[in-house]
Amino acid sequence: MNKVAEILGVAEIRVYEVATFYSMFNRSKVGKYHVMICGTTPCMLRGARDIEDALSKHLGIKKFESTKDGMFTLGEMECMGSCVNAPMFVVADYSNGTKGYSYNYYEDLTPETAVEIVEKLRNGEKPVVGSQIRSKAEPAGGQTTLLSEPMGPMCRDLEELKQKLAEEAKAAAEAAAAAAAAAATAKK
Repeated sequence: MNKVAEILGVAEIRVYEVATFYSMFNRSKVGKYHVMICGTTPCMLRGARDIEDALSKHLGIKKFESTKDGMFTLGEMECMGSCVNAPMFVVADYSNGTKGYSYNYYEDLTPETAVEIVEKLRNGEKPVVGSQIRSKAEPAGGQTTLLSEPMGPMCRDLEELKQKLAEEAKAAAEAAAAAAAAAATAKK
């Protein structure tokens, strides 16, 4: 990274700031499957640390370490925008090299389902991506709003609105012209 700083002509700390902040920059080699557990509040409140503990125990590594066989790296990433389906992790899948790379979200996890996903990956299987318990993103207890047709106001017919505005503009222009003509006549 010092060489990158030299080439870019910036202070070394600037390169380190970027390389340590963004999760797509890895300062050491990662496994074929880079498992990154969400570390933000919704996932933490819904059990992300239990998932981290289960995977750490199952894989025999700590966060930011890789398994001896180079298959898995366990990491953490900040919010990935799946808060309604918390807790979750993402797997950067390099098993087919960089050309066959994929980036998959696994949501609504429990420690057990997290371990099952890792085992499927280890066995060359492709686990179900997305929520592990729901068919769509919604509150755990089911949908609670927008259960019927909206009452309105509905969207306006834009062509009708455009025509109405044109008519009002024309009437205003005619009124202004008439007022100007009346003022000119009154001055004579």
